[in-house]
Amino acid sequence: MGKKSRTKGHSFEREIAKDLREIFPGARRQLEYHEDDCHGVDIANTGKFKIQCKRFKDFAPIRKIFEVECDRELGDVPVLVTKADNEETMVVLPFEDFKRLIG
Repeated sequence: MGKKSRTKGHSFEREIAKDLREIFPGARRQLEYHEDDCHGVDIANTGKFKIQCKRFKDFAPIRKIFEVECDRELGDVPVLVTKADNEETMVVLPFEDFKRLIG
């Protein structure tokens, strides 16, 4: 991954963390030197939501959600937040979790 792509991804993570502070005041970007603790999670302090962010030219493949390690039995919800160039930000989560959240 080139420096420009890495910077684009990190900026997107910061943007998402900032936006989520309205709901999760402690939301922050999970830094690289904490990689051993992150388990595929890019945004820390978001409660049961384990968030992976991907910012590419095109939307990230849905299967990127499998990079998020979480304990589904404890109610953790894996979430993929993705953005493509000149498109709005989209969120992907497992259908069973979606049903539980809206039910």
